Amino acid sequence: SVGSVVKVKDLDFNPELDFEEEMELFIVGSAEADPIENKISNESPIGMGLIGKKVGDMIDISVPDGNKRYEILGIRRD
Repeated sequence: SVGSVVKVKDLDFNPELDFEEEMELFIVGSAEADPIENKISNESPIGMGLIGKKVGDMIDISVPDGNKRYEILGIRRD
């Protein structure tokens, strides 16, 4: 939900192309979104794909440049 911090593992990680294999994504409202700071809007494809999921879930998300696959490693609220 909005306000959650979700730790994910990028299942399509490529060390030559990708920056991080594991990252924390902050789910925020659209006005607060800032992809550079990993603040993902709840209305974005990734944000919508994470909403309602639980630790251990594997998710496939359609994004503009293809599909992304993530495993949810942790969820917390700060």
